[in-house]
Amino acid sequence: MGEKKKMRGSAISSLLTIDVSSRTPPTVWVFAYGSLIWNPGFKYEETIKGYARGFARRFYQGNTHHRGDAQMPGRVVTLIEDKKSNTSGLLYRLTGLKQISSALKHLHEREVLNGYEFAVVPISFNTHCPGNTTVIALTCIASTDNEFYLGPGTTTEEMAVQIHTAKGRAGPNSDYLFKLAEHVRELFPTEEDEHLFELERHVRIVLQQRISSVAVE
Repeated sequence: MGEKKKMRGSAISSLLTIDVSSRTPPTVWVFAYGSLIWNPGFKYEETIKGYARGFARRFYQGNTHHRGDAQMPGRVVTLIEDKKSNTSGLLYRLTGLKQISSALKHLHEREVLNGYEFAVVPISFNTHCPGNTTVIALTCIASTDNEFYLGPGTTTEEMAVQIHTAKGRAGPNSDYLFKLAEHVRELFPTEEDEHLFELERHVRIVLQQRISSVAVE
């Protein structure tokens, strides 16, 4: 997996090591590829667009709180390693101990307690200068052995029905899907996220079928 290998434990500790003797405020980058794109929930100094090279965005993580319940878990995105893929998202720059610690607490409560793990990944982004720049960023990825993990497990059509049906405290699972697709299109007009857009298409078909069925009744 080389440079793209997910790093946990000591690597994350190293990323977050703070030099108290330095007069320069510590900085941490956080990569958002799901709902954190439109609703980060923490303060930050700067945001720029970036790509997780060698990772694909997939609706493989179950959610029984924000976008579903125990009877009908919703589906939310995680990252899986795929050498041929790149996942678009936003980089948030956190500066200073207060901002960093507040964001990490928020991410722990929102992501880690729902089956995700902190991971460190290289993120590429375009700058005003020629060429690309890469930063090491913190993100959250669902482990395949967490209790909420659903994996691919079904056809796109079956996943669409599940997403259309599921609803949690943050609202319908379909709203999550539609908002993600909308923001990806707006931020990355040339993006070709087949998994995301195909799921969106199928959920809209299911929605239209349900509306037509009710109208007939």
